[in-house]
Amino acid sequence: MSGAFGDILREWRGIRRYSQLDLSLEAATSARHVSFLESGRAKPSKNMVLKLSDALEMPKAIANQALNAAGFAPAFPQLPVNAEALEPLHAAIRLMLANHDPLPGIAMDRHWDIINANPAAVSLFSALKITGVGNMVDALGAVADSDIIENWEETALLAIARLRTEIAQLGGDRILERYVTQLAAHPRLQAADISKIDFSQAVIPSVFNINGQRLSIFTTLAQFGAVQDVLACDIRVELMFPSDDATRAYFERA
Repeated sequence: MSGAFGDILREWRGIRRYSQLDLSLEAATSARHVSFLESGRAKPSKNMVLKLSDALEMPKAIANQALNAAGFAPAFPQLPVNAEALEPLHAAIRLMLANHDPLPGIAMDRHWDIINANPAAVSLFSALKITGVGNMVDALGAVADSDIIENWEETALLAIARLRTEIAQLGGDRILERYVTQLAAHPRLQAADISKIDFSQAVIPSVFNINGQRLSIFTTLAQFGAVQDVLACDIRVELMFPSDDATRAYFERA
């Protein structure tokens, strides 16, 4: 992709599979104007760049690129992780993780790197013998050759599906794409008979074997909707829940 605004617009219209007419309707403009913007025959106003980036659901970093290409300053900040302005966000994360205890909970960045974890999550990772692994995809790969995750194939397939959804939303991401390739190429997944996996279940938990204890866990993801920072807007809090009474009792005892 070149740095020209028209090229950015055309590429993202293709990513979202919009025709020029589709995009014009979403952005309350004309298909003719969209065509002129893509060809460079017209220059957008800042308001139009923001309307088009919103209609195309561009990530904030890409919207900033589009603004720069059109001759405007970025609209969305990219602050250091420890910036004072982001402290309310980090305080909210700490509160969510603390309130979720004794059940495990973590916070991750865009590339599934763990940036915070409550004590229950730390204890779970320790029991799974994946301490020192700071990325959830790497953690999944680290236990692939053991029987720690009983339904590793199901768990890996669900992770790949989630990664692909995130890649599509972001319009591509080389790191996440590498994770998909890495998981999909694992011999255990290559040898799996996917037709035997029951995707009709209402919930497909990850089933862990820890010192003879069978734990069945499913997760929920929370993301902050009002955060405008380029990096912080991608932070997700993943909270883990027991899917049976034995798992619930395990964490309550712990």
